[in-house]
Amino acid sequence: MRNFLPWQEFQSQCRSIIEMKMIFSAGASRWLEPVYLRIGHGMPEVIRSPKEAHNHLLFRWPTIRGEKYDSARSLCLEAETDPFLCEYARKVFIEACVEASVLD
Repeated sequence: MRNFLPWQEFQSQCRSIIEMKMIFSAGASRWLEPVYLRIGHGMPEVIRSPKEAHNHLLFRWPTIRGEKYDSARSLCLEAETDPFLCEYARKVFIEACVEASVLD
């Protein structure tokens, strides 16, 4: 004999799963704390998400690039679609900032 959930409980579980999928599929993975950096003598910049970090790594980063740069670039790209990697991508991005001496 199978055990079935009462209808209200089933609805609430489905609703929470659907809401969670909507949040994760929104593609707006943002960090809890932004990262502040300054490239060269420019203005301070605020990076709030893996997507912003990835764009900076590709288009705004200093020409001297170390091994942390490569790790941060690939991890930030992955974190754009996997929200569970978001905060780890931030940590690795900060390490790349320290390596490049751009952390503000």
